Amino acid sequence: MKFLKDLKKCYLEFLLKLVKKKDKEDLLYKSSTTKRTMNSSATLKLSTQTEQKKKEIDETLENLIKEYINTPEKLMKYMLNQGMKVYQLKNANKLLLKLGEQEGFITPLRGKKALTLNMFLSSILEKKINISFKTGEMFIFNDGKVEIYTLARALYKYYGFKRNMPGYDYKSQEIYKKVYRSDSNKKSIFGGFSLNQLYACKEAMARDMESINFAISLSEKYAGSKNVLKKLQDDNSANI
Repeated sequence: MKFLKDLKKCYLEFLLKLVKKKDKEDLLYKSSTTKRTMNSSATLKLSTQTEQKKKEIDETLENLIKEYINTPEKLMKYMLNQGMKVYQLKNANKLLLKLGEQEGFITPLRGKKALTLNMFLSSILEKKINISFKTGEMFIFNDGKVEIYTLARALYKYYGFKRNMPGYDYKSQEIYKKVYRSDSNKKSIFGGFSLNQLYACKEAMARDMESINFAISLSEKYAGSKNVLKKLQDDNSANI
């Protein structure tokens, strides 16, 4: 969580410097539901579509999680019955760390990462080796009992992805993953990025923070928020 806040601060500082260099030139960024314009005074205009989709996801998913709040194993069965690809793997975090991913919802991958994951899953599931440089969306968790708030955060990302929320596209995700794998203390972390790449990273980061905030908001209603916050912090730290 602290990492995400530090990253956001670093991003904003760099963005303001970039805008000053652009003088009075207006800058434009478009994604699936967001349109941003920024000028030299750092004024932003945001589309309301993104906020509307977020509100719909909050309401829909909270009702679902509430139904299974004390039975996460049944929620996982529900996910499988809905056709979602859900895998529980021994030492999943170690594999995901090597791929630059986190436990939970995995957006579609390409290239060597996709090939590695496909071959690994094939060997674990004792299926014909899948030699493909692409994967679909999926969930990967450690084996054993998965906490309800870990599921909630993963499902929040899934719902955002399926509703085409900005930040879940392949390019935005890859930029963000590259950033969070880097040393967040380096002020030059965004140095080689174009403005569009910065905005893409910002959208992906916003979606990640929203998933965390969603899990924490649920914890305030149904459990001790400190315990959930610590779990989310530990999950993030393990994958940076």
